[in-house]
Amino acid sequence: MVQPLSRILRKWFAWLMAGVLVASLVTWFFLRDTLPPVIRIGTAMEGGLYFEEGERVADEMRKRTSHEIQVIPTSGSLDNRARLRDGEIDVAIVQAGSVSLEGLAIVTPLHRDVVHLIVRRELLLTPDEELHVDSVRDLAGKTIIIGVAGSGIQKSALDVLEHYDLTQRADLREVHFTELLRDVSSEYDAAIVTSGLENEDLRKVLATGEFDLLPLDAEALNMRFRHFETYEIPKNLWPPVPRQTVPTVTASAWVVVNEDASSALVKLLLNSIFEEGLLTHFSTLFSPQQARELSPAQLHPVTRRYHDPFGQYGVLHSVLEGLAAGKELLFACGAAIYLIWDRWRRLKEKESQEQIRLQKERLDSYLERTLDIERQQMHVTDPDKLQKFLDDVTEIKLQALGNLTHEDLRGDRTFSIFLMQCANLISKIQMRIINYTRNL
Repeated sequence: MVQPLSRILRKWFAWLMAGVLVASLVTWFFLRDTLPPVIRIGTAMEGGLYFEEGERVADEMRKRTSHEIQVIPTSGSLDNRARLRDGEIDVAIVQAGSVSLEGLAIVTPLHRDVVHLIVRRELLLTPDEELHVDSVRDLAGKTIIIGVAGSGIQKSALDVLEHYDLTQRADLREVHFTELLRDVSSEYDAAIVTSGLENEDLRKVLATGEFDLLPLDAEALNMRFRHFETYEIPKNLWPPVPRQTVPTVTASAWVVVNEDASSALVKLLLNSIFEEGLLTHFSTLFSPQQARELSPAQLHPVTRRYHDPFGQYGVLHSVLEGLAAGKELLFACGAAIYLIWDRWRRLKEKESQEQIRLQKERLDSYLERTLDIERQQMHVTDPDKLQKFLDDVTEIKLQALGNLTHEDLRGDRTFSIFLMQCANLISKIQMRIINYTRNL
């Protein structure tokens, strides 16, 4: 039997929707925005401020996800960038101006890294003119710690030394500034340390009383290097150091990810970093308001929405973001709804056809009964018996009208024939009853 064109098209469309459903679900599964199985945070050397901040942020993240969080000690900003681009870590803390941001996105500024030019006090106090240090230029010929290779500390130190033309005129050592604590022979004369004011290692060095801070030409450094901003270290921040307010510069510490990082990861970082407990523990950490004001150009899009000052658009952002992220799933849901509806319609259609088939069988039986009555009454002349046939036909007709209710059957030609058969038979029997009653 040849199927109607409409049924063939409907069947092909159902198969098409099934294909859309499968393709959408597969696409959604592989492209959905998810967190990495293990989230690795690159910081700096253990004991430093970056490492401590990384551990605290990791603790807050663990409160919000069941994913494993690892805090990875590294050499610093340059090492972090290389590991981030190679996929060895997922999040990094870097110092502004120390690395290229190509391929990266900034999640948020974290705090100010302040440039500290640490000098032995004996060099500040000695009357020997060859040894005496009164300004940065006097460090020519001295041994200066500039930080380990791959660190933001070293990059900032080299910027400062370049400004004062000391790069080739001083003995530069690529070691961590904590070597000052073990330097019993006074091998190192100075160290240039760019770090947050809450760095515990920095506090330990200055607490020895053997060192003090030299001022920098902050305005000049700010003009020459765009990542530096002017700053003043308050007097007695680490009593008794410094003994007076010290002009210097700062560079922001940034939390960065790869530019294609998961939006879910960036949201998790922002919610963890700006948690009230973290802001209380680190007094120099930027608040959300400060971070928004300091936000550089290369921010991750999720961060821009997080800091959106127009709160009334926040819900719209969330809705549009959700629609964009789940468009494949929406297609899958649409295809699934269509397939479910089509299946339901097919079942209803099949059920309706079965009802029509059963009622047609009953109609055939009613029609057969009327034909049987018509054959029987042909040779009957008794009015009482004819009246009985008339009542039987009427009862069959009423049963048919009461039981055969499907609208498609009511419009069927067989049903019309049955009604005409009943009407004709009733009329015929009535006429015969009248005729035979007169003859009595």
